[in-house]
Amino acid sequence: MNPEKLARRYHSLWLGELVSSVLFIAVYLILALHDGQWSRWVLRGYSLAVVVFILIQAVFWWLWKVRLLRQNSREMPLHVVARYRRLRGLNWLLIAGFVPVALLKALFLGELAIGEGDFGEADFDSDFWYGLLIMGGAVLEQINYYYYQLMYDNPYDWNYLRRERRLRRGSVAKVLERQRDEVEVQ
Repeated sequence: MNPEKLARRYHSLWLGELVSSVLFIAVYLILALHDGQWSRWVLRGYSLAVVVFILIQAVFWWLWKVRLLRQNSREMPLHVVARYRRLRGLNWLLIAGFVPVALLKALFLGELAIGEGDFGEADFDSDFWYGLLIMGGAVLEQINYYYYQLMYDNPYDWNYLRRERRLRRGSVAKVLERQRDEVEVQ
């Protein structure tokens, strides 16, 4: 891709992730305010916060890519690479945090009866299932950026998929892998 076309692509990617983040938050707040019972929106809110956190990472990633393109450089600064390496691990911790947050919510709201039966009983409500569904979106975003590209929305990507018959490495994953390989060579 020529630099001008690439700059437009990066611009649309960061802007799309930012708009998605704002819209997700707006829809969540509108629905939760309309419902009025915030206790039914805890897990959805937690999951949405994780999704938005990953999307904001993507916004800054694409802004960095635009900046590098303008500087006619392809090398992501090491401090940025190190930050994204830490964020990759933090994202997985936040995703795994869904389970303790769900248990704490159930415990504090009396939805989890500890001591009854072998492991107690939990009344999983719609908040749990919607939260789990939204967390699935967080997992997909994590994979999309830090492992394998899951979104194929332009001819260049589709041609790669047809030609190579495999998924491309995610944008962040390629840089993290390249930096790891450079450190091993030295």
